[in-house]
Amino acid sequence: MFPSKIPGSSVVKSTVKSAFKGKGVNVTIAALLPLLAGAIFYMLISVFKMVLPQKTEILIVAILFLSAVFIVYPVLLGAVRYFWRLTDGAEEPVTEVFYYYYSFFLYKRAVKTALLLVFKCFTALFTCLVPYLIVTVLSNGWIYRFLGAEVPLWVAGLALVQSFLRLVGIFSGIAVIFRYYLFPAIAVMDDSMLLLEAMHISVMVSRRSVGEFLTLLASFFGWMLLSLLALPLVYTAPLFLGCYVVHCRYALVNYNLSLDFYAKDKYF
Repeated sequence: MFPSKIPGSSVVKSTVKSAFKGKGVNVTIAALLPLLAGAIFYMLISVFKMVLPQKTEILIVAILFLSAVFIVYPVLLGAVRYFWRLTDGAEEPVTEVFYYYYSFFLYKRAVKTALLLVFKCFTALFTCLVPYLIVTVLSNGWIYRFLGAEVPLWVAGLALVQSFLRLVGIFSGIAVIFRYYLFPAIAVMDDSMLLLEAMHISVMVSRRSVGEFLTLLASFFGWMLLSLLALPLVYTAPLFLGCYVVHCRYALVNYNLSLDFYAKDKYF
């Protein structure tokens, strides 16, 4: 009988702590490197804001997005890979966090992973917000003036509908986006795996595991608040990354065992 339930957050955390024994310094450095890269580019953006002329928000956002995708994300994906292999028993130096900078092929794969994830998340959120956007257009008087028509009286009642659809769209979009939470972990398993295949596996597995992942996130809520003070990140960052990859391992194993179970049941 396959394990129908994925281990809870307490089991995941104890597994991670066991894997981290004797490696405290290494895992802390590996987890903080992506955050350090992000902080450096955030400071550069602050400098750009002071140097560039006013009303350059779009340029600032573009620079921030490009730096996140092309520089910070490969380091983050390398950290995910480092923790994935560490929890599998591999002994590797901390420099493996920069694994996706070792060759152009690996770097290109990391960038493609980031772009695919951004595209999927944006598409999911935009699709869920389509009803809200339609109502927003209908509730604006300019479209009727453009068409040379009077503004209908029922338009005044669309404000409540608009607010409701916005909330529904945002929460629905977030729910859809959570289907992709395993994607980074699956992408680092095998460099030859197609990214679309990794995304598909994430969608399939998350149907069984997203509840346990949300519970795991909730267990970090207090630490996340404390991490706003920066210092607790030394503890929280490596523990969270370790828990993320261990949870993904359990989720994938559970899903594969369930497929084997149903395949044998169907065969016999």
